[in-house]
Amino acid sequence: MTSSASFRRFAFAFGTTFAVLYVIALARDLALFTVFPSLGIVLAGTHHTRDVADPAMGFLAPAMYWYGWAATAALGALIVALVAASFAERLARYVWPGWVWVIPVLSMIACVYLTLPWFRL
Repeated sequence: MTSSASFRRFAFAFGTTFAVLYVIALARDLALFTVFPSLGIVLAGTHHTRDVADPAMGFLAPAMYWYGWAATAALGALIVALVAASFAERLARYVWPGWVWVIPVLSMIACVYLTLPWFRL
């Protein structure tokens, strides 16, 4: 299967940018939406359950942020990838192809580091 050079630039830019933006969304808690699956509610933005009268409410109605973080990173990566796909081939030659695997590996390490407090390690 053959693919065009602009599609390759789009795919490589999307993958690397998604990895970076996901780490930023996780670190800064930037979610496009918050899902409360037990209640069947989806709210725009990041919402934390902080019930001072009954702290157990956070356990009864846990919020899921992963979908919002992934959507934030995907939207940002889509914009960057569309711009990268429109670049001329001569400009793409100056980008080292190794970034396609180096950036996701570094992003995975950053995600593990950022989630360590949840596991109390």
